[in-house]
Amino acid sequence: MTAADQSPAGGPGVRGVRKARRGPLTRKQILDASLRLFSQRGFARTSVRDIAQAAGITDAAIYYHFASKRELFEALFEERGITPAIAGLEQASVAGPPLEVLTNISLGGLDIMERNRDFLRVAFTGAMGQDRVATEEYRRIVGRWAKAEARILREYVEKGQLRDMDVDAAARQLVLLVIVAFLDDVMSTRGGGRRDGAPEALAGAVRRSVECLLRGLQT
Repeated sequence: MTAADQSPAGGPGVRGVRKARRGPLTRKQILDASLRLFSQRGFARTSVRDIAQAAGITDAAIYYHFASKRELFEALFEERGITPAIAGLEQASVAGPPLEVLTNISLGGLDIMERNRDFLRVAFTGAMGQDRVATEEYRRIVGRWAKAEARILREYVEKGQLRDMDVDAAARQLVLLVIVAFLDDVMSTRGGGRRDGAPEALAGAVRRSVECLLRGLQT
């Protein structure tokens, strides 16, 4: 980590800069600049100083909002709706047939990923390149997603609507089939750019994959 990525200890003028940079607009400027630079250069090759220059603010202003570059990266998962979606899934009630509910969960996850193609391309590329922060964030998000799906599968098993199974393994398969479909689409097309949701061909492929998986799990 370079000196530009470390939180400043303080010094003349720092308190004044922080007081002047408290608004939500500055936070949004930081997140927008971060996403743009991470997409262009990758997470590891972007410093806090780079982000500050792109946002037109000082390093100290960034550290007022975010304790580290890692915290800023985590905030992007929140800002882009990924972390809130996982939290909602963790609390979701189980109502409806298993195929309908689990298909809707998978398609909802795919839509969120498609709306965040640039950011997730950065996250996945960093994880595949063994960047520690990107790898740990990938594992954290995927782990929470799979755990939430496992809870839902377990409830269906307990209700007798799905046969007894290794719910953790089945949940991970459900998560990975969405991720693999998304990555295949990214690598098969131009990859970048934001979409409002998954194209029908891609959504249809995920729908059929979930159906095939669940067909072997139904009682």
